[in-house]
Amino acid sequence: MPDEKLEDTSIELTRENLEEIQKQRERQLAEKQSKEREKEIKKQRKKLRSLFPDVDFKKDDNTLLSNLIDEASFMFVTLKHLKEFINKNGVKEKYVNGNNQYGYKDSVESKTYNAMIKNYIAVIKQLNDELPKNKKINPEDEFDQFNNLS
Repeated sequence: MPDEKLEDTSIELTRENLEEIQKQRERQLAEKQSKEREKEIKKQRKKLRSLFPDVDFKKDDNTLLSNLIDEASFMFVTLKHLKEFINKNGVKEKYVNGNNQYGYKDSVESKTYNAMIKNYIAVIKQLNDELPKNKKINPEDEFDQFNNLS
């Protein structure tokens, strides 16, 4: 009898170990993805800052312009990833509400994308307003570039 109990315990420990290993892998993957996104954000931030050569961002890092660039960079990368997800999985997802209620609804990613794209366009417009007249960006060009149309 005592041997059976030991065997059951060892099986439980093995399951716990497997679960812990899986959680560790998930954390490592999330960390890797986070680092990759941060690199993408920095690249976009650098690109947007280059449009303002007269601004010393090291000195004026907490300005409205700097904050707008940070937000635009974050949204650009996030929108890109949401777009990839939507292209792969579609804009609808199944739901089940018990009592045999089921159907399709807009996915969280598509709702997030739709809300964020509006905010992104507004931030880009604000940044465009800050540019010297000879460097203004045509909003349609930025939209086309984002959607890989140009």
